[in-house]
Amino acid sequence: MNHRDELTKRISLVRRDLGNLLFHFTRKPEHDIEVIHGTGKTIMGGHASSVLHKILMEGKILGSSYWIRGGYKCVCFTESPITELAAIFSLAKIAADKNERPRYEPFGIAVTKEWLFSKGGRPVIYQPESEFKLLHEKIRYRHVRYEIDRGIDHTWEREWRIQTDELVLDPKKTLVIVPTADDAYDITYGYSEPEPDGYGSDGIPMGVYHNPKWMAVSLDLFGLHETEY
Repeated sequence: MNHRDELTKRISLVRRDLGNLLFHFTRKPEHDIEVIHGTGKTIMGGHASSVLHKILMEGKILGSSYWIRGGYKCVCFTESPITELAAIFSLAKIAADKNERPRYEPFGIAVTKEWLFSKGGRPVIYQPESEFKLLHEKIRYRHVRYEIDRGIDHTWEREWRIQTDELVLDPKKTLVIVPTADDAYDITYGYSEPEPDGYGSDGIPMGVYHNPKWMAVSLDLFGLHETEY
C-alpha cells in the first residue's frame, strides 16, 4: 500500500461522515408503474416500492431531467452515510413540503463510488445560477443552484449524478435498500433463480436451491425505522 492509499484509508476511518456507497432512492410515482418484460406487461401500484421493483425487474434505472437545469437526463445519488439516511429522508420531506425538492422514500439501491465513477458518475457542483454558463456544456448537468445568501442550500443532499438515459445495474455490484427485514427477505428470495442441487443416478435433480440475483439489506438493521423519518 502506497502513502496515498494509506492516507485515504486513515481518512475514511476518522471521518464518520464519509462512506463508500452512493444511494439512489425512489419516490411515489404520479401513476401506476408499468413493467415490460419477456412474457408481457405487468401493472404495479403507485408506490415507491413499485418503482424499486421496476428497477429490479428491468435491471436498470431510467434517467430523469426532474429538477435538473438544462433538461439533462441523469440518475442521481446521495453519498450520505447509511447512518445519516434518517436525517436525509426527514430533510427531503421538509424540502418537498416547500416544493423545493421531491420527497424520497426508503426504497432504493446502493452502488460503490468506484463503480459509478468508472461509469462516468461525478459529484455535483454547487454554485450560483449566474455561474451555470461558466461551466463547459459537457458538465453543465452537474450544476446545482447554491445561493446561501438567499437561503438556497441543498448541499445536505451530497449529490452525485451520472448523465444517461438509463443506468444498467450489475447485480453483483448493487445493494438493494428497503425499510424492513421482511422486505429484504422478499427481495432476496423473490428474485432468486432455482437451480438443481445435485442429480441422482436417474438424472433427476435431488433438490433445488435458490440462487439470489439481488443482495438486499434493511434499514431497520441499522436502527433506522420509518417512524423516525
